[in-house]
Amino acid sequence: MPPSPPPSVAEPSASPWYRLRVSVSTPPPFHRRPRRARARLDPALRARLLGRRVQRRSPGHLALIIVGCLIAAMVAVWGGSQAALALLDSTVGRLPQAQTFGADTLVYDRHGVLLADMHPPYDTRQPVPLSQVSPLVQQATVAVEDREFWHEGAADPLRLASAAWQDLLHGASQGASTITMQLAKVLYLQNSYSRTIGFKVRQLFMARHLETQMSKTQILETYLNDIPYGHGATGIEAAARVYFETDASRLDLAQSAMLAGLPNAPTGLDPLRHPDAAKARQLEVLQAMVDVGMINRAQAATAAAEPLHRGSGRADDVNRAPAFVNAVASEVHNKLHLDPYRAGLRVVSTLDLGVQGKAEQTVASQVAAISSHNVTDGALVSIDPPSGEVIAYVASAGPNVPGAQIDLAAHPRQPGSTFKLFTYATALAEKKVTMASPVEDSPLTLPTGGGPNGMQPYQVRNYDMKYHGTVPVAEALGNSLNIPAVKVELAAGTANVVHTARDMGITTLDKADGSYGPSLTLGSYPVPLWEMAQAGTVFAAAGVLHPAHVIISAKDADGHELMPAAAAGRQVLDPGVTYIINAILTDDRNRQMEFGARSALTLERHLVAAKTGTTTDFKDNFTVGWTPRLVTATWVGNANNTAMRGTTGITGAAPMWHAFMSQALENISDGWPSAPGDVYHASMGDRDGWFLNGTGPQAGDQGVNTDNGCRFWSFNNSNYFWCGGGPSGLPGDPLGQGDQGGQPVPLPTGVPPPPAQGGHHHR
Repeated sequence: MPPSPPPSVAEPSASPWYRLRVSVSTPPPFHRRPRRARARLDPALRARLLGRRVQRRSPGHLALIIVGCLIAAMVAVWGGSQAALALLDSTVGRLPQAQTFGADTLVYDRHGVLLADMHPPYDTRQPVPLSQVSPLVQQATVAVEDREFWHEGAADPLRLASAAWQDLLHGASQGASTITMQLAKVLYLQNSYSRTIGFKVRQLFMARHLETQMSKTQILETYLNDIPYGHGATGIEAAARVYFETDASRLDLAQSAMLAGLPNAPTGLDPLRHPDAAKARQLEVLQAMVDVGMINRAQAATAAAEPLHRGSGRADDVNRAPAFVNAVASEVHNKLHLDPYRAGLRVVSTLDLGVQGKAEQTVASQVAAISSHNVTDGALVSIDPPSGEVIAYVASAGPNVPGAQIDLAAHPRQPGSTFKLFTYATALAEKKVTMASPVEDSPLTLPTGGGPNGMQPYQVRNYDMKYHGTVPVAEALGNSLNIPAVKVELAAGTANVVHTARDMGITTLDKADGSYGPSLTLGSYPVPLWEMAQAGTVFAAAGVLHPAHVIISAKDADGHELMPAAAAGRQVLDPGVTYIINAILTDDRNRQMEFGARSALTLERHLVAAKTGTTTDFKDNFTVGWTPRLVTATWVGNANNTAMRGTTGITGAAPMWHAFMSQALENISDGWPSAPGDVYHASMGDRDGWFLNGTGPQAGDQGVNTDNGCRFWSFNNSNYFWCGGGPSGLPGDPLGQGDQGGQPVPLPTGVPPPPAQGGHHHR
């Protein structure tokens, strides 16, 4: 038995055939059996056209119409028997593949708040189950399109015959298609239109197929989700949002009647472009509902008189974090190989919309505060270290800044001295230095790397243009001294520093190892802000890299999870090394010489590690800082790469970092771990510190010396440095086995130049 129709919303009238009388401003007349809205032509012109159509009818055409009616009757009478289906199959061929429709992808934040509705421009579809469609819409659709829907088969032979006869006599279709036939046309015939008998027979066959495969409820649900409603909206949910800015489940009687009439002629009845025609059609739908007893006259009159608040006519263009949503789209495409704008997914992202709002406000406020220094833009990325989930992602300082259309969190910029993190981590891991190793901060000039072409002598300078004598590594890093950093880099091997950065997630350093010169440690090679934040998670997570990602879950329309589990964390740095780096950068005493006490790199009630970076030409300010619970990287500058005036990491990006972290870490404990087993605490000279096993006072640490024992060589058009003892393992090392290089040459000789716009970099 066919399922019962949805319950009516009002008591049925005593007689389903009375005429409705309503008073509206310009009320078009109701018709008792409304089927298709037709354009009103000049009566004389219409008479001439109809006369010509009748003249063109031939006995053969009449025969075809009669055959079509007989076929329709046969299908209805035989009820879809195998013989009938076989006859139709032999007549029209095998059933084609049903058309599939794309659907909007909805993106939510980690707490289920809608972030974005992703769809192509002016093309939206949001399929919903029938239970989420107002019963009024269902009733209105059935009343005006196919009032016998719940009790008939795929076709209505009497309506087909009547339509054929009227077409023969008057050349005007009476709307003989059932809802099932209309759905068949949408699914199998790409909603095309033809007046030929062959087309109608094919449509009948496909409708009969749908009847054998789907229940009436399923047919109506599919119809309501797949039928075009105009204005770029496919399906009732999209139509409700486009025309009335509401959900399909909340449509009232007036809205339901308006939308139920649109599939008849979506363009001509568009209520936003043709309100009079849409109103006339709405009244026809209401009359149809009265005729079949779904509503009474009073309800119809009330609905007809209701003023409708119409929407903007635009699809749901919700996008509360455009740059982040673009990252979501990229992750869907790269990991699932789907079109994110047509896949119909329900995506739960990693973003916390509340935290995102604080981040956006912080970036905008700080950029505005220092705008007098020729600063127009900023960016911020915050990541959860134990998971790699991106919590906040701000790509610019707002929609009205010069770089508003550029994702400056993903666009590579020179990170300045924040890159020293990789240099000191490498040197510690190789046991070339300890946190207490003395480094001489004295004049250092390399033979090349300076001048416009990079071929002049390159004199490394500190930010304050001073020399500070011998300083321990902890103070050299904490105060961001450039000369000691270059010396430590040469001791560790520039290529090894590159490898460390890559292991920690800096994928943009993709040139040959020998392409990088000593200015690497000063941040002269551009990297994206988000990669610096990702690298910071390694220090916050005891040396484990959890790759940054923006999606927690991505499910299809059936609720099946498509997104693979997040990549497992990978140990890329010794836990002891990260413990020592954190010990240096959480101790405010190590940076007081250059930054003063309790600078923006400290937080009340929290122990934090942080490092700043500024380019010599003042085009970029970076700050990267963390606790084990949260890592945040910030940047300020100009999208067009013009220089700021007198703004450094401590005055530009650091206040932004400080303000955001103060809010984001509120009521969150720091969670610093205890010392790992491969480090020990000891005193060396007048300093206490942490040392890797086999280093420090036990090993007689002599400090960093770049005056003797360093070598430089060229191999395959690349230059290499090594300041350690014995073979380096680098390509072409003259001391390596099977080497092809020349004799080692003491520094300084032939140092490769930094990249364009390189030079001295500061704190």
